[in-house]
Amino acid sequence: MTFSKIIPYFAIIFFFLQGCKRENTTLNPLLAPDNWRKETLVFPLSFAPTLSYKGTEYVRFAPGWGKKGTEDYFTYAFLWYLDEKPTLDSKTLETDMEAYFNGLMQIVSKSEENSSTTIPKAKAFFEQLDESSYAGKVITYDAFITKKEVTLNVIATYSNCPELEKHLVLFKLSPQKIDHQVWSKLDAIQLDLDCD
Repeated sequence: MTFSKIIPYFAIIFFFLQGCKRENTTLNPLLAPDNWRKETLVFPLSFAPTLSYKGTEYVRFAPGWGKKGTEDYFTYAFLWYLDEKPTLDSKTLETDMEAYFNGLMQIVSKSEENSSTTIPKAKAFFEQLDESSYAGKVITYDAFITKKEVTLNVIATYSNCPELEKHLVLFKLSPQKIDHQVWSKLDAIQLDLDCD
């Protein structure tokens, strides 16, 4: 890789991480293996300011998240740790995820040198599984790695944490089908919070 190609790559990473702060394991309540990279973002999210939540987003990325062709490519989990109870339903999740991924992919794409790519709009589809869980798909553009569309399978689960006066929405995402072994790794992610 030439120096001229390395600079835009680091510019993308820097731009995405702007407003993010890395925290040590004790401060990120998503328990995952040590090789799952972690990040923390604060609402309003710089890339999706229309999401009107107050709180924090904690993220854990599978080791192969940024590697094309790996079984855990684009596999990750994030927790919305919110001050107020969100109005969650299928339509709200679809709107929120479209805003989230449209903003994220636009900001990453614009950070690339000489980028003239038209980013396709994200499309999200969700259905309610039970009173607190939803399953869906997000079709989005991967501005980070492949520069192609990717379909992410998503499980979103809401829970209340009265002890901390917080509301939690846990998202687990992967392009792999729900019965793929990578989902057992996602399912093993636990919350390190004092909530009953």
